[in-house]
Amino acid sequence: MVQSSESTDPVRRFLDSAGLRDGDRIPAERELADRIGISRRRLRRSLARMEAEGLIWRAVGKGTWLGAGPLPNPSIATWRGVGPSQIMQARLVLEPAIAADAALHASALDLARIEKCVHKNLAVQSDPEWELWDAAFHRAIAEATGNPIVIAVMNGLGEARAGIEWGNLRRAVVDADARRRYAVEHRTIFDAVASRDGAGAADAMREHLRSVQAALFGARA
Repeated sequence: MVQSSESTDPVRRFLDSAGLRDGDRIPAERELADRIGISRRRLRRSLARMEAEGLIWRAVGKGTWLGAGPLPNPSIATWRGVGPSQIMQARLVLEPAIAADAALHASALDLARIEKCVHKNLAVQSDPEWELWDAAFHRAIAEATGNPIVIAVMNGLGEARAGIEWGNLRRAVVDADARRRYAVEHRTIFDAVASRDGAGAADAMREHLRSVQAALFGARA
């Protein structure tokens, strides 16, 4: 089932009512648009947002499936109550190493997913869209390691970042200029991963997170 608060989205309502489960294939775009009664353009926007949220995944030339993807994707929901400073500390410890490992193990499909997030972050116009694709970028880096334990840890961090305290702090200090800067930093991380430069990927991720830390905590960073 699709878990979402956006009950006004006809695509999500249809998928909820269709009885599909994680791992079930979603009908092709033309068929799905006809069955729901919406334009394919609107359908694609909805599917893109669902993909960014990890509700669906796509395989090039094969179709779209419900769920987070073929890799084990457990979540550590209890992390949602962790404070922002602890989240940031954990990210600085873990994510540079994860980026380095992604540079060693990323498949062509992994790289395509990461690059898609980079392009989306550069193009988005609103803060909610930025939040979606920023989370998708960091999740895609973790998924590129192919390690279910790493993915579980990043899912826990994602749950923590979805908490109210982190979200309020981030929205209070991150503006359009900061989002553009972070998007460029994402590109630098991707370039290092795509070049199989583990040390470079770790350094780029660390610099990105320090930039985020400085914005969130100022002189306390």
